[in-house]
Amino acid sequence: MNRLADQVPVMIQTVSTQKPYDTAIVGAGILGLWAARHAIKRGERVIVIEKRSVGAGASGGFLGALMPHMPDNWNAKKQFQYDGLDSLADVIAALEEETGLDCGYRRCGRVMPLTHEKVLPQVDRRLAGALSNWDSKYQMSVSAADSDCNWLDPDFASFGVQHDTLAARINPRAYLAALESYVRHRADLLEGCGVVSVNMSAADGEVVLLNGDSFRAQTVVIANGWEAYPLLQSYLGPINNEESIGRGVKGQAVLLNHLHNDDLPIVYHDGSYVVPHAGNRVAIGSTSINNWTGEPHAVDLHDMDFYHKAVELVPALKDAEVVYQWAGVRPRNTLKGRGTAPWFGPVPEYNNLIALIGGFKITLGVAHICSRTLQI
Repeated sequence: MNRLADQVPVMIQTVSTQKPYDTAIVGAGILGLWAARHAIKRGERVIVIEKRSVGAGASGGFLGALMPHMPDNWNAKKQFQYDGLDSLADVIAALEEETGLDCGYRRCGRVMPLTHEKVLPQVDRRLAGALSNWDSKYQMSVSAADSDCNWLDPDFASFGVQHDTLAARINPRAYLAALESYVRHRADLLEGCGVVSVNMSAADGEVVLLNGDSFRAQTVVIANGWEAYPLLQSYLGPINNEESIGRGVKGQAVLLNHLHNDDLPIVYHDGSYVVPHAGNRVAIGSTSINNWTGEPHAVDLHDMDFYHKAVELVPALKDAEVVYQWAGVRPRNTLKGRGTAPWFGPVPEYNNLIALIGGFKITLGVAHICSRTLQI
């Protein structure tokens, strides 16, 4: 098994300090690059600072599953994610037109095997919720497993298959490449520059880099995933007396080479995702390890249950070549019980210091509206 490098060696760069920036963004993942794109379109002078390389953190995986929350028990968090997924197709089309780069997006749908009769009342609630809360262009339905499909094993679906047409897929690395291309041609994008501290005043902020450089910006956006928590800690003061603001949760995925038509849906069951991509690639994920130690990008070959489950779900993948493995740490916001929700907005008492940290497992689908909503 080969593993694609998650950290590309880059030269430590220096930053121009001749003129303050309008917006400085710490982190060149999906959220940081979207924040930069929105700020650039507002005509601002922008700098993005990345400790390693673009997409070296959680954004640089390859799973790319854009799966909606279940439509029953509807709430504001589910509506927010729905709005992101609903608008993403047009947003991606505009980005691809502006950059000439393909993001690997397709609204492929999702199937989930129904393995026990006890889930059927819950499925009925989901079907009713989809009718009430989703636009009519998206459907959720239940049908018998297709024994001729050669995709989901019908033996897993004793009580049928739940299918929805809202779920989609995207190639995260291609998506990042398009955003990077847009930003790099219109702003300062520095890789290999760790941030030591951010010192805010009422008027602006000073960003101090590991190489000794510093510069000022009217607004500073902290968007470097789970590594944002230490940078924000000192500004949150009493809020953190009883609880942490977040933690890093490690995950893993594998990428397979498997000949298939580009019309297959995502398969999801019991924590395992099977995501068909263009170019005969299939991504499988993922794990969630709260108490991890050691190197964030180290692949643990003893933690591959998700892969074995996926191969049982889709037996056609049993002999597929594993071409890449990925491991990384995703942010999980715990401040005030946010859980899977993204955390974005001004830090209390510092309107020019913006937290922009993804929601657990849903960031790819909502990044464009998290950063847009800020109006930073």
